Amino acid sequence: MKAYIQTDQSGDFYNVNAYVANDGFQTLGWETEKYYSVDEISSHDPEDLIVGGIANVRKRLEILGIERSSGEIDYPEELEKYLGRKVWESTVEELFENEQNWNVFIKPKQETKKFAGKVIREFKDFIGMVDKNNPTEIWCSETVQFKTEWRCFIRYGEILDIRQYKGRWDSKLDLAVIEQAVKDFKSAPAAYALDFGIDENDHMKLVEVNDGHSLGTYGISGVNYARFLAARWAELTQTTDYARF
Repeated sequence: MKAYIQTDQSGDFYNVNAYVANDGFQTLGWETEKYYSVDEISSHDPEDLIVGGIANVRKRLEILGIERSSGEIDYPEELEKYLGRKVWESTVEELFENEQNWNVFIKPKQETKKFAGKVIREFKDFIGMVDKNNPTEIWCSETVQFKTEWRCFIRYGEILDIRQYKGRWDSKLDLAVIEQAVKDFKSAPAAYALDFGIDENDHMKLVEVNDGHSLGTYGISGVNYARFLAARWAELTQTTDYARF
């Protein structure tokens, strides 16, 4: 078993996620090898896992001739009841033309790295975003002020770990809600994250769902992080998950 781990130009791990992944896979007995550019990887064995940013992981899948299902899993229909707010689809250009719909949070629906999620309140918030010849599909969401947020790592339908990544340390997470959401998400991938938050009125709401192939660690152990990444990679490539235990 082998894992390729992304580095920066100097050859150092590109961020803490890569460092933790390398430690985790080596602890599991996997061979690890550094890479800077995906094009450097000579192996064409789909069992050889890659650790890196979203763009690199998806480029590697393309090189291997593996197609992902289109679209992201930000707000699955099965989990709508956990959102606690209105979420809908639109385009940047459509929103720009309808000022009455502003004061909303938006994020790309397809091109996840096209821009960072942001709240639209005024004209200047659209600078550099409007392109009538190439409309950008987006998710729109009523704004919510979350005072605390957690990332719940889910692997093969079970909670692997939960890590607070923002806000007040004394907020309380309702584990029963998480467990029920996992059960309700029937179409879930092998590894993904449920991000839940507590709003200013102490209501627990689903922030979003994230695919498991390129997630930050947020303090999860190296071994668990490696097992998490391995589960999603094996599913995407239809190969054996040697870390499934």
